[in-house]
This record gives sequence, C-alpha cells and structure tokens, in this order.
Amino acid sequence: MSMKNNEILKLINNLQSIHEFNDREIPQKELETILMAAVKAANASARQSYSIIVVRDEKCLKKYFYSSNKALIICVDYNRIIRCAEYLNHPYDYYNMFGFITGSTDAILVAQTAVIAAKSLGIDSLFTNSLHRASFDEIQHEFHLPEKHCFPLISICLGYRQNDPKIKKGRLTGPGVIHYDLYHELTDQEIEGLVEEYDDQEKHLGLTYEYDFPHYLDWFYLKWSQNRYGAEKGRKMVELLKKLDFLQLEDP
Repeated sequence: MSMKNNEILKLINNLQSIHEFNDREIPQKELETILMAAVKAANASARQSYSIIVVRDEKCLKKYFYSSNKALIICVDYNRIIRCAEYLNHPYDYYNMFGFITGSTDAILVAQTAVIAAKSLGIDSLFTNSLHRASFDEIQHEFHLPEKHCFPLISICLGYRQNDPKIKKGRLTGPGVIHYDLYHELTDQEIEGLVEEYDDQEKHLGLTYEYDFPHYLDWFYLKWSQNRYGAEKGRKMVELLKKLDFLQLEDP
C-alpha cells in the first residue's frame, strides 16, 4: 500500500481539536472499543501506571469538559500497583518523581491511542487540561481521587462535532523540531524563519486570536503566556506533587 492510500496515516492527518459538540450519544459498545484500544498502548514494565476515569455525568461534562458526550480523565496512578505489593508483602517505592515521569509517559500514550481509536469510529475529541484550572481539592473531591499517588494528568473530551472547524491547524516540521543524528542548535536565520512561519496566516500555526503586534509570537509571549505558566503555578505544582508523594526530596 502506498503512503498516499494509507488509511491510518489519513486518519492521523485528519485529527482535529473540537471545542463544540452536539447531543449525539456515543454508543456504549464504541466507548468500550475505545477503552480496550487505549489500554493496548505501550507502557513501562507492563505496570500500566495509570487509571482512566470515564465521565458520564452531564453536570460534570458541562462544567469541565465543554459539554462533550463523554470524557476520559487519565491519571498517573500507583495505587493499584502499591496495593498489589502490600498484598504480597513486598516493598515498593517507585511512586517518586522518576515514577511520575514514567507514569506520565504511560498516561499520554493511552490518551493518544484513545483519540486515534475514537477518530477511527467517527468520534471527535479534544485534549484538555481543564481540570488543572480548578483547585486540586475540588477535583479530588469531585471524582473521589485517592489522597496519594494519583494525579489527573490529562483529559479527553469525546463526542461528535457541532460544526466543522473553520481552519485546519498547521504544525512546524522543519529546523528546531526534527533533528537527525545530533541535536541542531538553531541559527539566527532559522529563528527568523520560524517567526515568519508563525506569521504566515495560511499555515495556521498559532492560536486563533486577534493580536495587535508586529509578530504572532510577540502576542504569544507578551499576552497569552503571561500569568499562564508563571513561577507561582510552578510552585503550586511542586507543592501538589509533594503532597501526593510523587516528589520526595528526601529518602522515604
């Protein structure tokens, strides 16, 4: 089969983030198909250090998940693994920062696999960090999350699009993104080229917002990014990971 006629590549190239969903119900059988495909994703040491919470409650879907038909909360979660160790009377302290990174990798692979499986069934999706905008105590209470060793890393909204997006987002594919053999430090000329790529409105690389700056990236750094990813959010995340026992500064 030629790459041009490869149905899987077509499916991946047609993935889109959908923010508005209609009321059409996802059949239970198709939801289960998505879940069974998702857990086939690669994972470290066959542990599957994650949990998937399937959200069906309409109020929660409206509050956190863009009124989608279903949502999946994919958590880095070591509780099942720890409980098995306790049952067999074995020590286990992998739920540290190294474990958090490993579990995050497992969770992200599950998320991407779920989205591809959903698209193959004609079901649209949206990756979102919407739960991180609320307080963790609220989310922990809302979804009965364990007090330790469980962090809701990423969520997926699932449903059927209300309307087709007006544009199809582009992606960078050149210098600074793909490196062959060795890491390539960008030259000033290549940086200038990247700025120009973001300014090219036909490529649709940036966020779809109006901005009154010479370059799109001026707006991104000076407006969009301000107070979104700052030091205070970083400190809160560190404290949360300490609380959940994922970040241990001393040996337990």
